[in-house]
Amino acid sequence: MINKFKDWHTNIMMNYMDKLNIGMYGLAWLSWGKGILMGIILMMLIGCSKDEEVVLEPLFEISLDGQSFDPYERYAKIETFGGSKWVDGKLKKIFILYLQIDDGEPRLDRQHFALYTLDHDANDDGELLDVGTYTWESPDDKYAGVEIPGDGEYIVWNEVIVQDAGQLGGAHSGLICLTAEGEFYNPYIQRAMSVSMKLENFPIGIDIDATPYGYLLN
Repeated sequence: MINKFKDWHTNIMMNYMDKLNIGMYGLAWLSWGKGILMGIILMMLIGCSKDEEVVLEPLFEISLDGQSFDPYERYAKIETFGGSKWVDGKLKKIFILYLQIDDGEPRLDRQHFALYTLDHDANDDGELLDVGTYTWESPDDKYAGVEIPGDGEYIVWNEVIVQDAGQLGGAHSGLICLTAEGEFYNPYIQRAMSVSMKLENFPIGIDIDATPYGYLLN
C-alpha cells in the first residue's frame, strides 16, 4: 500500500517537473514558495478574524441602615435616565436612578427610592454625565439627591462620587460607575435612614419618561 502511494506521488512529481521544465532543485524552490504563500494566507485569515466583543457585567449593591439586600427582589421597577439640556447658556446634565415598590406607572406619589445627580454647569463633551463629586450642598454646581420622597421628607447629607459615565469609551459607553453614601428622613417609617450604594457598569437609560424626575432638567 505504501509502495503504491509512493509510486503515485513520484509520477505526479515527475509530470509536474516535465510540464514546468524544471529539475529537482527547481521543484524544491517551488515547494518552499508554496509553503511561504500558505503561511501568509493563514496569518491573514487569523488577523482578519473579529475580536470577541467585551461585555461588562453590571453591578448594583445597596444597603439601608447597614442592611444589604437584593434591589431586584425589593423593587418591582428599576429605571435609569441620563440626559442634558441647555438652559440660560449653560449645559445641564442629569442622571436618575429610580426604584419603585410596585409595578405601576412611575409617579412621584408612588412609594419609591430615588438617587439623582444634577450638574448645572456641565462640560459640553458629549458624555451623559460629568465625573466628580455631587452632594446636597451642590459643590461646583453639582447637586445630589438620595431620598425616599413623601410628606415631610428631607435630606440630612449625601455624597455621590461618579467615577465614569462613558468617559472610558469602548464597552463603557452608555454605562455609569458611582458610589453613594448618605442619610435621609423616610416619611413612611418617620425616622432617618442611612444609605450606601454602588453601581458599576450600569446602563444609563435615555427615555425621559422612564422616571418622574425628568422635569429637573427644566
